[in-house]
Amino acid sequence: MGNPALVVEAADFSLLDAEFTSAPVPLDETEGPDPRLEAITGLVAKSEYADAARAAEGLLRQGVRDVRLVGPYLFGHFFADGMKALPVLFRSLKRTLTENWDFFSPAEKKLVFADTGLRWLLKMMGKHLEHHTRLKDAQWQAWCAPGSREPIEEALALGDPLIAALAILQKPACMDAMRTLLGALRSHAQGVPFLPPPEEPKPLAAAPDPAAPDDDEEEEDDDEGEEEEEVRPAPRKKAARAQAQDTGPSVPMSPALAQLVRKLSAFEALVEREDYGKASVIAVDVLATVERFDPRVYLPQLFSGFFNGLAQHAEAIEPMLHNTETLSFRAMDQLYRVDLDAFLVAQQRQPRGGGADFDE
Repeated sequence: MGNPALVVEAADFSLLDAEFTSAPVPLDETEGPDPRLEAITGLVAKSEYADAARAAEGLLRQGVRDVRLVGPYLFGHFFADGMKALPVLFRSLKRTLTENWDFFSPAEKKLVFADTGLRWLLKMMGKHLEHHTRLKDAQWQAWCAPGSREPIEEALALGDPLIAALAILQKPACMDAMRTLLGALRSHAQGVPFLPPPEEPKPLAAAPDPAAPDDDEEEEDDDEGEEEEEVRPAPRKKAARAQAQDTGPSVPMSPALAQLVRKLSAFEALVEREDYGKASVIAVDVLATVERFDPRVYLPQLFSGFFNGLAQHAEAIEPMLHNTETLSFRAMDQLYRVDLDAFLVAQQRQPRGGGADFDE
């Protein structure tokens, strides 16, 4: 067994994902920078991110809520847990910039320190994502494993509210880094599968009823019932297939879409009870979401087959994209627009004259 003294306890990264009610413990920097902050800066400079995060955690536990601790502390979370850290990380940033803002120090240069620290944090997250994506290494494979898609979607749903919260920093330089990171996460998410739905438990077999009649007495009736059962399922299956064809494919609700639906329902409830202050907060968020609506984020399963097919057959499809001005393509395009069913059954053929034509 290993030496217990060498076991490093994992950091608690939930300290900023809470509501603060007490003032922070101030640092005395009248005679120069606090040596504890300087030590954390040194650890970051040496890329010892886990140690920097643990040191920042120690100060936060003591009530030293200095905005300069936020970057090293939260990056340690991303460095340790990857995509699964994103929801807590984004929520912590939003709470720091909104409801907990007045409970952070220092009073002087807080805006500057916060903007600089967040810009570093967001750019480092983007660089790490880009680096491992380029290498396609074990870290990247872990980020692509089932179970990573859900936290990414949850974090992306917090993207617009977090961008709105950055306004407190007054024209922040970290805004571009935030938008770049969100774009990189959206791109990465497209290649990450959702977890399969849990299997429904099989019903337990019912215990035999002692008062039930003997099998021999009901054998004839059972045979008749079996004949009926053999006949009936076929029409039901046909009806089910016909209904599925009429209604189209069902699309599972992604976490991002579920969150949006909750916001819309909350807005309607707030308006109904005339709580217009809170309703306006949701209105700003939803309007921003609509302006930047990306169906790949909110309806990923709807497009998964399309992008998978496009990726699998790109070499065959790509040459066709250079012939969109031909009469053949234009005819197919027009038929596709006016009658999808006829388009699907039409067959393109190449006559001896060199033009394109259709057979039905």
